[in-house]
Amino acid sequence: MKNRFERKILSTIIFSAVASLLGIIHGLFFDLDLSQIKRLSLEGFIFTFILVFTGLIILEKIFNIEEDEEIVKIKKRLNRIEKN
Repeated sequence: MKNRFERKILSTIIFSAVASLLGIIHGLFFDLDLSQIKRLSLEGFIFTFILVFTGLIILEKIFNIEEDEEIVKIKKRLNRIEKN
């Protein structure tokens, strides 16, 4: 279980880093807003990374709520079956 969690976090971190870079590049080139060039600094990347990472964690929690509830129900049923 721990290994799976570590892989999920590592994957989320890698995706956040790539999404941050792509988001900054999109803001620079596609929107042609050259005032955003300061976001390519290390501080700008870290700030964007934190926002993307936090957003992904929140989305993961939102979409896993139903799965978590279902797992709890399955565990309860399994415990009742094992007691019999």
